[in-house]
Amino acid sequence: MALVLAGLVSATAADDGSTATGVVVHNGAVFTVLEERSDGWVVATPCRTEIFLDEGVRFYTADVVLDPGHGGPETGSVGANGLVERDVNLWVALLTRAELEALGYSVVLTREVDLHMGIVQRANVANALSPSGFVSIHHNGGAVRHSHEPGTETFHQYGDDESRRLAGLLFEEVQAALATWDVRWVDTVHKGTSARIRSDNTDVYGVLRLTPDLPSAIVEAAYLSNAPEAELLADPEVLIAEAAAIARAVDRFLTSGDPGSGFKRAFVDAATTGTGTGWNCDDSGYGHSVSVASGYTEQEYADLVAMAARVGRSPESLQRFGVYALDFFHALGGRVSLDPFPPEVIPVVSGSSVPVDVTLPWTPADQVLLTRVADAYGLSPAEAQKVGAVLMVFLIGISG
Repeated sequence: MALVLAGLVSATAADDGSTATGVVVHNGAVFTVLEERSDGWVVATPCRTEIFLDEGVRFYTADVVLDPGHGGPETGSVGANGLVERDVNLWVALLTRAELEALGYSVVLTREVDLHMGIVQRANVANALSPSGFVSIHHNGGAVRHSHEPGTETFHQYGDDESRRLAGLLFEEVQAALATWDVRWVDTVHKGTSARIRSDNTDVYGVLRLTPDLPSAIVEAAYLSNAPEAELLADPEVLIAEAAAIARAVDRFLTSGDPGSGFKRAFVDAATTGTGTGWNCDDSGYGHSVSVASGYTEQEYADLVAMAARVGRSPESLQRFGVYALDFFHALGGRVSLDPFPPEVIPVVSGSSVPVDVTLPWTPADQVLLTRVADAYGLSPAEAQKVGAVLMVFLIGISG
């Protein structure tokens, strides 16, 4: 045990200061990478919960990030025909990705399926990938004023010329594409390209405000709340045309100096709050729980049971608490890199010499801790689990 404790305090101050970036896409959900692990990643879920994830497709960067607005319980606008904005946004985003990929661009969506996702995490996905353009796709609601042309609205970051140009190109292309259909359009005074700001000159929309280093824009293509436009958006041909228009706008933004059109002065709208807070977001479906078995000799397990009884705990809880104790020792060094345990002090966790197995379940959130400890000390998760238990037996034993 003395050798083990010596290993705990022999930290090497060799923190490389690196920060993980990029995302992992798994089953249609997009997770921002917070830390690399030897066999996976610590990620933030769409609900912004940290979990350990060991499967999925890793993206370090992307040319374009598309954000299908709303999702899950946040429906967005709903048409008289039952068409729901969260679904239309996703369909158009998927079609736009196909168009852009055909042009040779790498594209990541903030979500590929219907799920709840807050505005902050949507912005985090975009920031993690550092794209050349970020577009949030929406379909509007609320207008009643008749118009002879589509009431397309686009929004840009206040005071950012490139964001303004991107929004202007989106307005130009999308409105022109939709105008080929003759329906009873509606609009508002905000038809065109503008910035919606608060009284302190900050952007109202979080996806714009929280991505200050990216050229970002929002497109509200048509009014889903208007029955004739809702019927139009139920036609796949229309969605394909809209997606192609968005892709053309992005391509022009990235390959030309075209200015776009439809520009209007910024307007203050302090009352707008919008949706996308992520409240009551459910993380239960992300990642998977694992069971980690550590083997003990009969005497080791008897000692663990005795010490657990002394402090009124179960052997399993004491084993888990030991991993937290190891993480505490690691944190004392400021999360620096540690010298791996010498092979001679790494406990045996399998084989004929360890007839007793203790298996602990670890949730995806719990695994963040377990994998961090294992990587910090150069151990497997099973070894980290057992070292924690041995440490607790030792500490309780010397405490009298």
